[in-house]
Amino acid sequence: MTGRSPLIAVPVLALLVASCAPIHDQPSRPDRPDRPDRPSRQPTLVGTEWRLIHFQSAEDSIGMIRPGRDEVYTLRLEPDGTLAAGLFCNRGTGRWTSSDSARSMGSIMLELKAVTMAACPPSPLERIARDLGNVRSFVIRDGRLHLNLVLDGGDYVWEPN
Repeated sequence: MTGRSPLIAVPVLALLVASCAPIHDQPSRPDRPDRPDRPSRQPTLVGTEWRLIHFQSAEDSIGMIRPGRDEVYTLRLEPDGTLAAGLFCNRGTGRWTSSDSARSMGSIMLELKAVTMAACPPSPLERIARDLGNVRSFVIRDGRLHLNLVLDGGDYVWEPN
């Protein structure tokens, strides 16, 4: 019996090694999100309606602020340079400019010119109307828009609505 053990061990070892090797020629399967059929397209800065996910402050004392369940904040940048904002129970309109609007990152200026003044319930995100005027750059990464405030003031993170 001891003479046969090495002969049996070699094929068993070969099968174990083969079963652990990665398979590179399997076609992508749509039911496997880690292997998509085609690369996903990033949303574009212009023409996409964005919905606020959270605000991340650079100050530890403030941290991350998420909209409440009933609070909806949206932002839409139009090709003609106009912007439309949904600010919880208010609406805002204004202008935006960016020489990098066709890219996934760059500088941007937002200016709210008119905002309705409905009496919304208190929200820690009331600051957003003021903060939009302090946005200086943007990054679209992993399908999300990051609007960065001047002087590391924080980051508004949005996803396509």
